[in-house]
Amino acid sequence: MTDTPITRIEQHLAAASAAIAAELATVADPVERQDIAREVAETLLPRLGAEVKRGRAAAVAELKEGRTLKEVGALLGGLSIARVDQILKGAKQ
Repeated sequence: MTDTPITRIEQHLAAASAAIAAELATVADPVERQDIAREVAETLLPRLGAEVKRGRAAAVAELKEGRTLKEVGALLGGLSIARVDQILKGAKQ
């Protein structure tokens, strides 16, 4: 396996997933375990997703400096102007 940012992130996520599963396994009461799992799925994981989206938007904003949305879209593999704009606006939410 090549050591790249994406492989390191995959390793971090795998470790976090294993830790969450292990922590859930310590909760004997199935109702409480379900409540905790729901909280993770509905609150904590969306926070992670939002953080990743902010990172993506920051990278796109960096690309936008001195470029049109069309040029940025082309750099990102042919994304539409609307999609580039959407990514940029997503950082402000």
